[in-house]
Amino acid sequence: MLELRDIVKHYPAVGGETVRAVDGVSLSVAAGEMVALYGPSGSGKTTLLLMIATLLEPTAGAVLIGGRDVSSLSEREASHFRLSELGFIRQSFDLLPGVSAVDNAVLKLLSTMRWREAQRQITPLLEQLGLGERLRHRSETLSMGERQRVMIARALSTGPRLLLADEPTGSLDTQRGQEVLELLRNLCRERQVAAVLVSHDPMAADYADRVYSLRDGRLGDHETDRYAQPPPGGAADGLRASGGPALSRG
Repeated sequence: MLELRDIVKHYPAVGGETVRAVDGVSLSVAAGEMVALYGPSGSGKTTLLLMIATLLEPTAGAVLIGGRDVSSLSEREASHFRLSELGFIRQSFDLLPGVSAVDNAVLKLLSTMRWREAQRQITPLLEQLGLGERLRHRSETLSMGERQRVMIARALSTGPRLLLADEPTGSLDTQRGQEVLELLRNLCRERQVAAVLVSHDPMAADYADRVYSLRDGRLGDHETDRYAQPPPGGAADGLRASGGPALSRG
């Protein structure tokens, strides 16, 4: 579903040197799979997500969604792609203060339907995420875990084919982080959404189908022995990365 072909993002630097933020990444992710990318700060993880989301133009290479190269879309086409085909969970909780959970969750839907209809459409997903009793509560009264669930509902509200998550558990404690990761994995499988998650959280590897590391802009094997061999019954072979064989997690 998602295919990256030799994606490169270089920046000129003082002194004539080149900053190689992303340096030739090739990757494919099938519908229903969740892929986790690890790497230190400055390794290119967020830059890679921004290029997939058409918010940053690659220096070279192509980003294909369902066979279509979205890296060459016009701004209007890219905006429509982000609205209808992409869900993006960012590090910060982009919730409107003084606004209820349900109304924060419907923001993407309001471009195509009326407010009441959008509320009706999003409510089952919010209930599935455990927010059925919190629909009318203002965002500032929600716990950190509940706020992240509202962000997940908003990201999935338009039925995207691709979900990107940038440090989705960064502001959560261990228990809430586990709950959010499990919800993401289950929703992506249920809805057949391809997902790419970047994280520093070691728990993310337990919930991802495949795990990779990004260092100095290059993609390679995640350096943990427990992922060296795919377990029986693991996810189907749907990802390849430059720098090593596919890794799997059941």
